[in-house]
Order: sequence, then structure tokens, then C-alpha cells
Amino acid sequence: ELDTLVCYSVKACGNINILRFMADAGSGFDIVRGGELYRAAQAGADPKKIVFAGVGKTDAEITDALNTGIAYFNIESEAELANLITLAGQRQKTIKAALRINPDVDPKTHRYTTTGKKENKFGVDLERARRVFAEFGKDPYVKLRGIHLHIGSPIYSAEPYVEAISKAVSLIDELRSDGFTIETLDIGGGFGCDYIEGQSPSAQDYADDIVPLLRGKNLRI
Repeated sequence: ELDTLVCYSVKACGNINILRFMADAGSGFDIVRGGELYRAAQAGADPKKIVFAGVGKTDAEITDALNTGIAYFNIESEAELANLITLAGQRQKTIKAALRINPDVDPKTHRYTTTGKKENKFGVDLERARRVFAEFGKDPYVKLRGIHLHIGSPIYSAEPYVEAISKAVSLIDELRSDGFTIETLDIGGGFGCDYIEGQSPSAQDYADDIVPLLRGKNLRI
């Protein structure tokens, strides 16, 4: 019942035939390197369904993605956003971006694969996010239109998603009231595979808890 797009993580398996199978099924793609953009293109991916996440994007990789016309850049920091603005402005390319926030949520998974707690290095905290929008939210070339979450993996409960999404939706409401346009919320991945039968909730179990938080929010998920 929501406006959704599933983006398959190319780093999980970059086999061209599997990517082509996913593209033919209507999947989008989540990439973190330029080589993954190339593989997605070889598989026939729709550029408007490609999201470029990850840290350490090079100028060459960013330029290739700008020229390809991808859907979104997921941004990790002010420095990365400033660099994207410079590169897009130089090439007079308009692109959308989503800011990755760190919601300070414990996903109750392995400490090495936890990415959403305050002490983790990924994304910006909620107060800093407001400052990022105040400084960069009206740029003519890089349109800051989304919020990005990824709190860890594997996660065997909907509870951490509920907490993170609730915080993100509150931030989005604040940003909208301040005059910013927010179109997209990327809720990330990390849903636990059922390696031990019955360990992981079903997709329906996750949906039962997550969908009510997003109903009527006018967001692409």
C-alpha cells in the first residue's frame, strides 16, 4: 500500500546474469562503487532506480553516476555533500540526494555490523542533520530530497526499525515545516535471513510493524 522500491545490493552478488534477472523483475539497485554502476548498466538496469550509497566515492565515480542520471546519491557527511555540489555545479547536472542519519538505535546485532548507534562512524546525528539542511538544502544542483537509514545487519526484530523510522519521520516532519521538500525515506536493509528456522520474522511481520509508521506520509520508500 506504500510507494516502494526495492534496491538490490550489487555488492551482495555482482553476477551479471543475476543482476539482469533482478532488473527484469523490476528491481532497483544499491551501488557503492563505480564498477557496480557499470555492472548494473550491463544488466540493463533503469538508471532512475539506482541509488549510490557508501563512503569514499571518488570524483570519477561521482561524475560517471551524474552522467548516467541515477536516482539518488546517499550522502554520509557535509564534506561529501559539498564535493557533490561542486562536481554537479561544474557539469551543470541536477541530481537528487538523501542524507544518511544516525538515529542512535541499537539493532541488537553483532557489534562489528552495527551502524546506527551514536558511536558508529556512519551518517550524521539528528541535530547535525538539521544543520546540514539549513546549509545545503536549497542548492540548485544537488536537491536534498531524502533521508537515508541503515542501522546494521542482521536484524531479527522489527523493533529497531520501528525506533529508527519513527525518529526519521519526526525529523522529516520538522524539515517539511521548515520549508524543505522531502520525497524519499530509504529505510536501508539488514533484515535477518532465516539461517536457523524460525529465527527471523516473516516479511509480513516486519510490514505489520513498519507500514503503519509510513502510511499517509507521502514518501517514496
